[in-house]
Amino acid sequence: MVRRLLAIAAVLALVVTGFWGFREHQQKQALLLKAENQYQRAFHDLSSNLDLLQDELGKALAMNTQRQLTPCLSNIWRISYLAQSDLGQLPLSLMPFNRTQEFLKDIGEFSYRVAIRDQRKEPLTDGEWKTLQTLYNESIDIEQDIQKLQTDVLQKNLRWMDAELALSQTHKKTDNQIVDGFKAVEKKVSEFPELQSQTLSAIKSKNRPNINNVSGDEISQEEAARKAANFLGKADTTGITVQKNGKGTLYPAFSITVQEANGQKHFMEMTVKGGHVTWTVKDREVKDPTMDLVAAQQKGEQWLSARGFSNLSLIKTEQYDNTAIYTFVPKQDGVLIYPDTVTVKVALDNGEVIGFNGQDYLFHHKQRSLQQPKLTQDQARKFVSKHTEVQEAGLALVEDEMGKEVLTYEFIGTMDNDTYRIYINADNGDEEKVEKLKQV
Repeated sequence: MVRRLLAIAAVLALVVTGFWGFREHQQKQALLLKAENQYQRAFHDLSSNLDLLQDELGKALAMNTQRQLTPCLSNIWRISYLAQSDLGQLPLSLMPFNRTQEFLKDIGEFSYRVAIRDQRKEPLTDGEWKTLQTLYNESIDIEQDIQKLQTDVLQKNLRWMDAELALSQTHKKTDNQIVDGFKAVEKKVSEFPELQSQTLSAIKSKNRPNINNVSGDEISQEEAARKAANFLGKADTTGITVQKNGKGTLYPAFSITVQEANGQKHFMEMTVKGGHVTWTVKDREVKDPTMDLVAAQQKGEQWLSARGFSNLSLIKTEQYDNTAIYTFVPKQDGVLIYPDTVTVKVALDNGEVIGFNGQDYLFHHKQRSLQQPKLTQDQARKFVSKHTEVQEAGLALVEDEMGKEVLTYEFIGTMDNDTYRIYINADNGDEEKVEKLKQV
């Protein structure tokens, strides 16, 4: 009897195990099918959007009226964004594909920057038309290759899951038609000549650090360790390790780690030229606050002053959990210099500065030759929305969309319980930018 019960139990266990395994297999297959369908949809959307992109670029070249050109360029920007999104949904993360992504990004940024400006004042230049023509010709090559790959995918029932598997097997060479097709596209884009476009160059260089603005000679790793110790107020270089960053970085720099006796760590970056600290972060738990934001601001200002950052004005305060982040800019002749920002993060439990970012200040700061504004503050005020109640106003130097420094009037005002910074060009009244301020 016992044997019979055991046999029945064993059979039932096998049945249950088999059923469970079957269901697991079904669920796995369903997930794989869903992923495959998503990849196929993204790929076919990419092919369709590249086709549309080529058409719109061609239309932009054929247009002769600014009224039609602006919406066409806006459409090019929208489609290029969609194409980038399509690429991001494909399982290509294990394959270098940055040049193609950068190409699509260039199309989008170029078309957007030209579209948003006043075409009556700044119509499309001959150089920009040539840039559009180059982008159009290059987009034809990419679109044709993707269409050919799309034909192969449809006719040969190629699967993206197989392509993903081939990319993951980095330890051995695996042939896959989809992978090979995208590698061919990336190779072709890499061989495109660099665009000679002032507009694109300005866009790309806007946030690119200019190491030529940094003073000093190149330093060694030993000197970097000493400078790091001095910056943090340490007596010696005990616990400090320095490693030079590899190729591909925006500028030559050292990555520095500072190990303290209590187990806490500082992480820091320092330029090789001159040994200037660009940022630093201290990794430690911040306990419950013991000070308010005003007292913490004073701690941050004292810390900055001790490191040579003076004549700064607070422009932003943000609080996250038990820390406060303060952003400062220098002031020259009564003008706030926004490109030269400095940020400190202060722990509200004891007022210690646990974070610093001075990269913008380091690469931008200089004595500027500021021109007198053509408009008075009252004249500029008329260009602010009538729905905004202005609370404060003053002069400020900001960067426009192309990275060019522009003298503006900064108006801080409220509307519907929200606070905004509005920058009006001090020469012509153009609204350069609007920022919504977060409540602290």
